[in-house]
Amino acid sequence: MYRQFLLILILFVCTLVLGGRWVWNETKDELISQQKTHIEKLSQYITSELDKFSHIPELISKDKELINALLTPNNSAQIEITNRYLDHVNEVVSAADTYLLDSYGTTIAASNWFLERSFIGKNFAFRPYFKDAIQGRESEYFALGLTSGLRGYYYGFPVVYAAEIIGVVVVKMELSAIESTWQQSQGAFIATDDNNIIFMSSEPSWLFKSLTNLPEDTLTQIKQSRQYLNADIEPLNATGDLTVSPSLLNLKDNNTKGEFLTLVERFPRAKLNLRSLVSTKHLYWSLINFAVIVALIFGVLSLLLLLARHRHLKHQQIDRIQAEAKQKLEFQVLERTAELQVEVRQRTEAEQQLIKTQGELIQAAKLALLGELSTSISHELNNPLAAIRSYADNGARYLIKGNSEQASENFSKITQLTQRMANISQQLRSFAKKSDNTDLSYIALDPVLFSTKALLNPQLKSLNINLIEAEPSSYSVLANPIQLEQVLVNLLTNAMQEIKDLKEPKLTISLEDSSDGWLFIHIDDNGTGVEEQKITRLFEPFFTTKDNGLGLGLSISRQIIDSFDGHLQYAPSPLGGARFTISLLTAKD
Repeated sequence: MYRQFLLILILFVCTLVLGGRWVWNETKDELISQQKTHIEKLSQYITSELDKFSHIPELISKDKELINALLTPNNSAQIEITNRYLDHVNEVVSAADTYLLDSYGTTIAASNWFLERSFIGKNFAFRPYFKDAIQGRESEYFALGLTSGLRGYYYGFPVVYAAEIIGVVVVKMELSAIESTWQQSQGAFIATDDNNIIFMSSEPSWLFKSLTNLPEDTLTQIKQSRQYLNADIEPLNATGDLTVSPSLLNLKDNNTKGEFLTLVERFPRAKLNLRSLVSTKHLYWSLINFAVIVALIFGVLSLLLLLARHRHLKHQQIDRIQAEAKQKLEFQVLERTAELQVEVRQRTEAEQQLIKTQGELIQAAKLALLGELSTSISHELNNPLAAIRSYADNGARYLIKGNSEQASENFSKITQLTQRMANISQQLRSFAKKSDNTDLSYIALDPVLFSTKALLNPQLKSLNINLIEAEPSSYSVLANPIQLEQVLVNLLTNAMQEIKDLKEPKLTISLEDSSDGWLFIHIDDNGTGVEEQKITRLFEPFFTTKDNGLGLGLSISRQIIDSFDGHLQYAPSPLGGARFTISLLTAKD
């Protein structure tokens, strides 16, 4: 046991030393990566903010009001117009100040002409932005405002008239807006000039302080340039290599003390050095967190070692209990599986019985339809039988008389009549045949319509109803031909029963296709239609509008059409009676 504890202690020390170094380096690399992203975004952000104003001086330098003011500086009316114009420009672009300098650097018009801190009459010939612009160069410069005392970034551009520079127009933006916006969502940063004086900072107390102690001659030159006016340039006493990036920087300011990891990026446009800062406390906290985690891990390992025997015994007990529970669970699963198998078998048998019952119900509906058609069919068969008997008797007499030519003609007519009776019998057998309700395919529609009319012809004749059919077509629909014929016979039979007593019964079959792959078969009559309060129950089983009806025909018909993935619907007919519409999917070309 002692050796095991000694081994754990050695492992703990090695892990703490080696892992701590790795955590330090990884955290430092991560912070550097974050700092790189931060300083790149900062540089892009400052550039975008400075670009907002960079073209304004050039644009307004060509304005006639500015040129007129420079040409007639003693024209008070023109100066007032120019003042108001600069005020308007200043407001539109959201600049701090916009003003116009003559060729001597004296302000003759300004956007702040009406304020106590007006620039009117102030001379800025000493500013670099004026010196560059009066020489014909576009100029940018950062400094403290001579009148306002606020930090600003200045854009100067020459005003040219007749190929001669007659003045300079200046636009000033305040840098504090950049700091306030950036501080809301980003990390710490400073922007220093070439003398390491902080001109922008996320920490206000660092402004106008130097990272290092500056020589007296440098401080004198800075005061003479009036870039920072009369601000006292105090040192932050920073220690570290300012020329290396990344590097560690120690600050000893009264307000902020500590060590920072810093990255530097040169911002040549404004002659500034951008520094991104992050406290090295993150590094030390990562080491502390790592040490705590390692200590907890090894502490747990020590506890596990002490409890090893107890855990082993407990594990054996748990294994025994789990084995018993597993065995019990397996028995319960087998028992439940057997129950589920019985239930599945019962449901399968019930579904099969339901399918069988539905098939028998459909077959019974067919036979019921045949019963309704039997009278007309019987009449249609009796007429040919009587004619056959007459032709046979006459044929026999012709043979006795030796008139074989006339006898042959009679026998030929008998053959035609028997063929006609065979056709009727074939139609009846085909209609009465049981069909598999799962036998679906794309079938030609015209043969089904022809067979339906042939089956109903005897009844149509006996009721003196003329069925107006659709024009021959080449449609193929998804259906079972025998069951589709049953639906058509049922709907047409219902319509014939409805209009049989009318003086001018009308019964039509029409076809209509749609662009989305559907074919609509409309069956219309000119009967009385269906009462509105009965429409909702029209397709319910055992609901009928006939005195002697069973109420199964329409219900079965809808079930059949539904099995084709189609629809059977009722609507008032344009003929004044009922319209039943069968919707079926058509075959794609």
